Amino acid sequence: MLPVTEKGIEGGLLRIPADKIGRLMDLIGELSLSVSAAVHSPDLAGLDLPDFEAASHHLSTIMRDVQDAASELRLVDVEEVFKRLRRMVREMERETGKTIELITHGAETRVDKLVADRLYEPLLHVLRNAADHGLETTAQRAAAGKPATGVITLGASQRGNEVLITVSDDGRGLNYAKILAKAKERGLFGPTEQPEPDKLWPVIFQPGFSTAEAVTNLSGRGVGMDVLNTTLSALRGRITISSLAGKGSRVALHIPLTLAFLDCIILRHGPRLFALPIDTIEEILSPNLDQIVRIRATGTSDVLRQGGRTIPIIRLPRPETMAEPGPPILVIVTTSAGPLAISVDEVMDRQQVVMKPLQGRLEALTASWGLALLNTGEVATVLDSERLAGKGAA
Repeated sequence: MLPVTEKGIEGGLLRIPADKIGRLMDLIGELSLSVSAAVHSPDLAGLDLPDFEAASHHLSTIMRDVQDAASELRLVDVEEVFKRLRRMVREMERETGKTIELITHGAETRVDKLVADRLYEPLLHVLRNAADHGLETTAQRAAAGKPATGVITLGASQRGNEVLITVSDDGRGLNYAKILAKAKERGLFGPTEQPEPDKLWPVIFQPGFSTAEAVTNLSGRGVGMDVLNTTLSALRGRITISSLAGKGSRVALHIPLTLAFLDCIILRHGPRLFALPIDTIEEILSPNLDQIVRIRATGTSDVLRQGGRTIPIIRLPRPETMAEPGPPILVIVTTSAGPLAISVDEVMDRQQVVMKPLQGRLEALTASWGLALLNTGEVATVLDSERLAGKGAA
């Protein structure tokens, strides 16, 4: 019999089907809810149980550690995705006639298996756009004083509770005038508007949006970036774009590290409970009345003035018969469109919640990732701050 050594059991790898890991995650989620239901049972209200309270606190701590450990089981390196993309770059060289060098870093970064399985196609669209539209031809690069070989950099890194995946190139950059003209043609901006670049770039994610003069095997159909946006929304991620004329562009994908459990702040607005992922929250404050400014004559839209910036305020729905409780509490969240303030009645708790996706008729629920099952047995709506920003202040 082999001794228990690094060559025996320790340090070895086990190949386990992904569906078994998924089943384990579901069971741990159910276990977490059962533990919470027992610890917070109304039958215990008013009882003096010091030993139980200490034991329940210890149990809750262990349960959280088990959730974290289970989440790590489903983490895989993005290296396999990067390898597949590297092979596709050789095909892009043949299609475009350009010389392309792909530089990768951070391939050891780990992401949720569900994320890794869905990353390849949207990243492929970004690489194709970079190769076809971003990088100049050899003659154009020579005229611009650039090396003949165009460089595309594909990188990954972990930033807190999210994974950052970037695709950048040293090409011509996004064409502001051409994109703006196309956006105005589609009615996305007024005839005289001149938006800032960071406000303009997101229009390339509109379905069917393309400035290509001809359709090629690589791009020009106006579907690639739409696919990227749809996929990132499904993964609770967000996209940021930066570009400098003549220097190149950079697309950054911000993706949650795991999709199973969420660290959230629980909020109450009227009779309803909401949950906001902690990593999207910038600040929670009770503003002075003079900081809230009404910007329309109809009085339907307010903004918060804070530190020299103006932040739109979103008011969540409440029953018409329920009066406002007084000065609001504002939760400022970070979105790709800038900061957004969400008005709520009460900040209740911080919890690691089990999230269930919306299904059936609930899929039509706007600005929500899904439903969070709380340790009290109640259900909270998980807010999607990006889609809230898209709805505008109400």
